Amino acid sequence: MKLPESYRSLRAGRVRAVVRADLVATLGAWLVAPRLVLPPRSDPLPAGRGAAYRTTLPDGSTVVVRVARRGGLIARFVRETYVGVRPRPLRELVVTTEARRRGVAAAEVLGVRVEGGLVYRGAVVTAEVPAARTLVDALRRAPDAHARQALAASAGRAVGALHAAGVFHADLNLTNILVHPGAAGPAVALLDFDRARIRRAPLSAAACRRNLRRLARSLAKLDPETALAGADERRAFGVGYREEASMPCAS
Repeated sequence: MKLPESYRSLRAGRVRAVVRADLVATLGAWLVAPRLVLPPRSDPLPAGRGAAYRTTLPDGSTVVVRVARRGGLIARFVRETYVGVRPRPLRELVVTTEARRRGVAAAEVLGVRVEGGLVYRGAVVTAEVPAARTLVDALRRAPDAHARQALAASAGRAVGALHAAGVFHADLNLTNILVHPGAAGPAVALLDFDRARIRRAPLSAAACRRNLRRLARSLAKLDPETALAGADERRAFGVGYREEASMPCAS
């Protein structure tokens, strides 16, 4: 797995870290410590697996730390341990960096930690997206239908750009889409690219449909009564999506 040129690899015993080059002095020693200890000023964030924290580093910068945790049935038996020769945190850093290079609105990965070898634990440090909420939370808090449609259109444009860039997000859902204030209205940042796949060309129509069905299942689960996203919001999402998605996804 080739690391982006702007990152540096560090190691201490069985702990590996990859950190953006200009942040080695800030993050390096912390990420390769024998045990990852969150700084005192760390606040838990709402997350599907309850493992994300907003924390302030010694230099005063604010980041989000996500401890890798499993979901699904396997989480009943194993929570933080993974097996594999291509650790997910490293993959997330590589894929996210490439996605951002292609113009995808992805939250920047600043550094990752992998503890162990074939059997490992991991953590990912990302730049904080200021004043951000998950899309589902933003929809719940929207004051009216017009605001909900604006959120849906912004999310549609972000997902359309994702697919046009050739990125298949394996866990596309309403909690991995962050909404934050933008110059022209709500803006979007996408999260959690640890299982994403990057193609050389824009996604095929079939791949686009599979990814959109994944998002639709998330919406159905989180909004079974269609109180947050009805026909008008879905239409706004589709319009925004077609603005950014390339053919044949946009057809």
